[in-house]
Amino acid sequence: MMMALFVMMILTFLATEVAFRTGIENNIAVQGISRLRAYYAAKAGLELSLFRILLYKKAMASFGEQLGENKSMLDPIWQFPFVWPPVLPDEISGVDKSQIQAAVKESKMDASYAVTIESEGGKIDINDLGSDSEALVKATKDQILQIFQVEVENNEQFAEKYGTFNFEDLVHHMIDWVDENSESLVGGDERNYYQDVRSEFIPPNAPFKTLNELHMVAEMTDDLYQVLARQVTVYGSKGVNVNYSDKHVLKSLDVQMTDEVVTKVIERRSSPQEGGPFRNYDDFLDFLGTQGVRTDSFNPAGIPLVFDAELNFRIKSVGSYGRVTREIEVVTYDFDNIKERYIDILTKAEEEKKGEGGGDPGTANKGDGKSDDKGKTTPTAKKLNAPKGRPTVVYWYEN
Repeated sequence: MMMALFVMMILTFLATEVAFRTGIENNIAVQGISRLRAYYAAKAGLELSLFRILLYKKAMASFGEQLGENKSMLDPIWQFPFVWPPVLPDEISGVDKSQIQAAVKESKMDASYAVTIESEGGKIDINDLGSDSEALVKATKDQILQIFQVEVENNEQFAEKYGTFNFEDLVHHMIDWVDENSESLVGGDERNYYQDVRSEFIPPNAPFKTLNELHMVAEMTDDLYQVLARQVTVYGSKGVNVNYSDKHVLKSLDVQMTDEVVTKVIERRSSPQEGGPFRNYDDFLDFLGTQGVRTDSFNPAGIPLVFDAELNFRIKSVGSYGRVTREIEVVTYDFDNIKERYIDILTKAEEEKKGEGGGDPGTANKGDGKSDDKGKTTPTAKKLNAPKGRPTVVYWYEN
């Protein structure tokens, strides 16, 4: 009897242990399948977004000139966020709702995804700090300094902590990171500021590859990084696209860009009734003039401003299955059209160098009361090159 009870206890223990381990393995397998389904849902959203960008660029290349000032009508091809399965509004008719629900069933996709596409051209390219164009380097430096200045003026907590901080030295360290020489703009050898890093390749004297690389720059803190990260990129378009920049980047263009002016700019470009997107530099200045901005002194840094179609995009796709989510983030880069824009900037810089000292400096700003054209760029007059295939992905991150 005792032997039977002992054997029964052993068998019960073994059965319980096997059931427990089997349950764990089953949960692991289910989680693995869920993660796989969520991943491919995110990838489906990404592939659809790449197709939308391709369609937008083809449409802009084919019909942009014909549409002229109305070419912003093509923006919804990439601009609106997309969710699958679709979220149906209450006011939709019963017939339309049933058709959409039938299409969802036919897809046989039981996972979901949400995807957004953002403009990268509306941000400041920190790699322009290492540009061959001195004018572009200075403009980018001044704009980054303006970002910090705006933050000091509008954020009391930040001002209390960094009110006396030397932001120019920080930007000089950023320039030292990407320029080709070993002499620091702050003074001495660049490597003297990285003695805690046991590497002869820091700073690398090469362009930033990711934004996270900013954390390694001398004197950079997490607070300063957070201020910069939302307004800069390493995949810029050699100019700030005013029609797609957010309020933080717009405020960094000039000290006269107050919250009220920036709000009016965003309202104007978002509303066809108000005028829609700005057509060119003069149209932008004319509007700023109506908002009390002194256009004769606007954009003293000569920041390149563009008003053309968007070229570079950041896609964020989140797939979900059950309680599991996976995220894919990519950046697409239009090398062909960016090359043309960069040639324009370098050509203009050469012309300005040749013209220095050759004319009457007193006539540079006479006539219409507007600032000179140093912030202008010429791509708005050019037809965009048609894409030759799938958008080029230069950054891919999975989580």
